[in-house]
Order: sequence, then C-alpha cells, then structure tokens
Amino acid sequence: METQASAAVEELHRLHSKNVYRYVYRRIVDIETSRQITNDAFRLAWQRGISPGDDALPWLLVTARNLVANELRSRGRERNLVLKAAAARLAERSVRDSGLDEQVHEVLDELRAKDREVLILAYWDALPTAEIAAVLECSHESAKSRLFRARKAFERKAPTSMLKGGSSHGQH
Repeated sequence: METQASAAVEELHRLHSKNVYRYVYRRIVDIETSRQITNDAFRLAWQRGISPGDDALPWLLVTARNLVANELRSRGRERNLVLKAAAARLAERSVRDSGLDEQVHEVLDELRAKDREVLILAYWDALPTAEIAAVLECSHESAKSRLFRARKAFERKAPTSMLKGGSSHGQH
C-alpha cells in the first residue's frame, strides 16, 4: 500500500508540480518559500491519499492557496511585531539626546500612526524608499507619496523653532 501511495504522489508531482509551483510563486515571489509551499502541498496530498485524476490539480491548488494564505498571515504578523518593537524602543527611550530630540518625539506622537510609521522607517531605520515599500507592502510610488505626506504632516505639527532653529541637525 505504501508503494502505491508513493507512486501516486510521484505521478501527481510529475503531472502538476510545475503548475502548483507557478501558482504559488505568483503569489509569494520568493523561490525558496515557493518550493517549500509546493512541497508541503504534495506532502499533504500524500498524507490524504490523493491520487492522479481530474480533481487532483484543483485540490492541489486549493491546498496551495491555503498554505500561501498562512505564509502571508505569518509574514504580516512578523512585520507587525518588528514595527511594534521599533515603536516600543522609541517610546521607551527615557534619556533624550537633546531638547530637539524630545520635541521630535512629541511631534511624532501627535501624528497619525501611518505617518509616524513611514517616518520611523525612513529616518530611524534609514531604509530607502524601495525597502519602505516592501515593509509597507505597497508600490514604490505609494511609499514615496506616503513619505511626502508624512513629512508635510510633521512640518505642520512641528514648532517653527524646530524647523528653522539653530540646530546642526541635518548639516552633516
């Protein structure tokens, strides 16, 4: 029986692995993760005794879709944890480098969470716009636009003395 199941999954793999891999890769766009999810779909097919037939490919694709959804949820949770940790580190800094630094944090606290997030990614994490786009899961143009709007929001909330003052900030 074990040999039949192995032969069936090998046949399934031969017939459908390229289709399943392409399906997964279009959604994940990561070679190694796509391979892993494809292998997991075929492992589940083997465990459930799925044999080659008319309904095998749809079953594999539905299974792959569910595995992709799990992966994307996991990535989202991981990204949120990283952002929360970064925000917590900023909030916990009890010793400020200068009065200007304290003012910057006060202004950041007044901003919308989305504006604060993009500014932290750009200035504290020093990420280029392409990486900000990846973290925020948006296009490069959208990330540039969000950063532009966040900067404008910061300028509107910041005291004039902070923006025009006698600080050496930005004059490296």
